[in-house]
Amino acid sequence: MALVPEPARDARYPAREGNLVRPWIDGVPFYERLAEALRNARSSVWAIVSFVQPAFVFPDGTHWWKALRDCRDRGVDVRVLFWRNPEFFSTKHVFLGTPDDRAALAAEGITWAARWDQSPDEAHCHHQKAFVVDADEDSAIAFVGGMVLSASTLARPGHHHGLQKHDAFVELQGPVVVDAAHNFIQRWNFARPHPDAPPWPDAEHADDLPWPSRVPPPAGTTVVQLARTARPGLYPEGPTHTGAHGESVFNSRSGESAIREQYLSAIDAAKKTIYLENQHPGEESVLAALDDALERGVRVVLVVPGDPMGAIYQTRAAVAALEREGRAHEHRYGPTFVRFASLARHPGFTLAALARSDRRDGVWVHREIYTHAKLCIVDASWATIGSANLVDLSLCCDHTELNAAFWSEAVAGSLLRQLITEHTDEDAPTDDITALEHFATRARASRASLDAGGPVLGGCYAIDPTRYALDRPPTEVRG
Repeated sequence: MALVPEPARDARYPAREGNLVRPWIDGVPFYERLAEALRNARSSVWAIVSFVQPAFVFPDGTHWWKALRDCRDRGVDVRVLFWRNPEFFSTKHVFLGTPDDRAALAAEGITWAARWDQSPDEAHCHHQKAFVVDADEDSAIAFVGGMVLSASTLARPGHHHGLQKHDAFVELQGPVVVDAAHNFIQRWNFARPHPDAPPWPDAEHADDLPWPSRVPPPAGTTVVQLARTARPGLYPEGPTHTGAHGESVFNSRSGESAIREQYLSAIDAAKKTIYLENQHPGEESVLAALDDALERGVRVVLVVPGDPMGAIYQTRAAVAALEREGRAHEHRYGPTFVRFASLARHPGFTLAALARSDRRDGVWVHREIYTHAKLCIVDASWATIGSANLVDLSLCCDHTELNAAFWSEAVAGSLLRQLITEHTDEDAPTDDITALEHFATRARASRASLDAGGPVLGGCYAIDPTRYALDRPPTEVRG
């Protein structure tokens, strides 16, 4: 089977044929679908949680804890793997398993099982977000993506009604679900324990899981490969599992950076178009590959937050100060931002952010939409969706990440058109080159409108790569 781009060779999971793939864009549609899957679960529900708002409710008003409790009451095996790192720079939405957290579980009558996977140091994040439903059934489902269980995620496509986060997940059915199940089982069984957060409700109920021994039957026609980032030494070698993977030992001790390999392979293979959405502006090797693609004449659109996280502002300012002295190379991310800014020289490159202008009391108010999605579409025939940001921590064997890459003109092409239609408020052309040109034209016209004191046109605007994270977006525009 000749696949372009080639599957990641560093991946511990193979590219598997015969899958059904359904991308979900923005929180309301996705969480409505997840809630439906939980209601229909028959044997198991396994969840990997990084950041979480404990009070999160699904769009129909059901508390997510209650949804899991209802599954457990029906006899479904429910397990939640939480990330734990009390030393992380922000633990506002990290469910650490503290005495207060455990009291809240007890007060809700929670009997489903939970473990906490402790990070090895204060800078590390177990950043995967995934759900596996009915892992041992023919109808097994996996969900892989970047959304967190937070009210801020509950936006509808287009972001016309105030909520300000844009995100993505992908639903998988078919043989590849065995790999999503294996990823959960490996992390669950080898979770790094901490005495301050023992298993819930106890070790007996939160016991180890058996390794998968069967592959779900085909459910579609799409090839999918799961890829991960994992720090070396974080997880040991697994036992034999020939029934699931056709190999004798699952070697995790050396770590994994297959998501980065997937990105580089796909960008290097691009012939026409590359469309990306990410919370971060880029990892240096990925930016270098984009530079090469642009030199070949490939059109590239990169959608990022117009108002990025504080750490990006701070890093960009530090690099700019060193750059004025010719010392940008001394900063860890100096070469990254220099490379990023250099993309501006390519006429085929468009950097853009998402935003809306709302009419209030005769004045247009500028409202940024925060891009939290982590996705890439190449030549409208290959795509990846997952948890990995375009930053070295997510791509180069540090944070724990999970992405799903898929080869399908039907699915990837439809996803590209859906996103461009959402961001421009105009139907996207069916041809991917014309679609990216349409987006670029709309984003640049919107930028000109903003510069003239007018509103955002549609839902996007262009950004100068040389000024990214140095200039703040506007707050009000002309009435």
